[in-house]
Amino acid sequence: MVIQNTEKATTMQTTPTTQDNAFQKREQSQEKPARPALAYVTPAIDVFQSDTEVLVFADLPGVKSSDLDIEFDKDVLHVVGRREAAGYAYARSFTLSRDINPEAITAELTDGVLRLHLPKHASRRARAIQVKST
Repeated sequence: MVIQNTEKATTMQTTPTTQDNAFQKREQSQEKPARPALAYVTPAIDVFQSDTEVLVFADLPGVKSSDLDIEFDKDVLHVVGRREAAGYAYARSFTLSRDINPEAITAELTDGVLRLHLPKHASRRARAIQVKST
């Protein structure tokens, strides 16, 4: 997957091959009332990068904020949005760069679109260096 930006392009790794097992194990380990097994669907996403943050937009139609789980664990961001009435859940995992400040990640869900703000550490942001002549 390529992160799009008018200034520069970079890549972000996703882990679609292992996400089903990880999400199934996480759901099984949580103590919740028994419910039917859900099929997992990979949501469409758009990723944009600026000097200060990475922005991720994920299409999660029909998902309510109460049915959305976002977890950061060992440099991997997991997103799961359940649609139990439809019998499936959206699931996606991202391996984040060490440039991202995990303590400052925020999320908003509006009209079925999840917006994740992944701020960069201030010390890792690009900056101009002034050259002095002698």
